[in-house]
Amino acid sequence: MDIEGTMEFILDQQARTSGILANLAERQGNIEETTQSLAERQNRSEQIVLELGQIMLEVANAQQHASEILTTLAERQVATEEALRRLAERQGTTEENLNVLLITVERHISNHN
Repeated sequence: MDIEGTMEFILDQQARTSGILANLAERQGNIEETTQSLAERQNRSEQIVLELGQIMLEVANAQQHASEILTTLAERQVATEEALRRLAERQGTTEENLNVLLITVERHISNHN
């Protein structure tokens, strides 16, 4: 049996094993860094989703408020149109009364001349 050859073989195997273990340790470190980075990104994503949810709630509230304002404006527009219709009717009546008055004044003037 060649003791020197066996020892050399064992030393080579130990060196290879040490290299493999160092490589695995490096990979595990990389995995841990990646895992930490992914966790940070996940936390940031969750924060962004929460912020977007809050923004959407604010937009929905603003939309609700805008809808209430539009409803009020529509009601007031209907009231304004009704008031204008009544005003137009009264204007017609006023014009009729004015025409009657003018005719009466003209007759009065023509009868006195």
